Amino acid sequence: MVNLELSDEQLNVISKACELLSRIYIGKLEEVALLFSDLPDEQYQELVDSLKSLNSIIKVTSKQSNSGIRDKNIPEVARYAYDIHQVIRHYLAWKHFPQGGSAVHFDSPNAYGSLSLPIISE
Repeated sequence: MVNLELSDEQLNVISKACELLSRIYIGKLEEVALLFSDLPDEQYQELVDSLKSLNSIIKVTSKQSNSGIRDKNIPEVARYAYDIHQVIRHYLAWKHFPQGGSAVHFDSPNAYGSLSLPIISE
């Protein structure tokens, strides 16, 4: 087991990076465009369209599949990344809003990868 001390901002960066990695692996390449949302509308749309056009080249899920991260063709690393994202998202939601809420952030994380979910402790 390894311990790593991080601020909430650093945790958020890791969460977003893990979420993006998992989305790329499930064929949602257009999610990369969100990193460049400050582009002019026309350039942003061109980027989204270009990224979407790459899906047919590298998509690893079956054409009929809609199961996302659960698809058997998705690499385990994508599931690990999604699990890490869920745990961090859940931790930060409860830390900043201890009264709770109805957003998915407050739901207990589910393990999709074959590893145990990570644990965050203060």
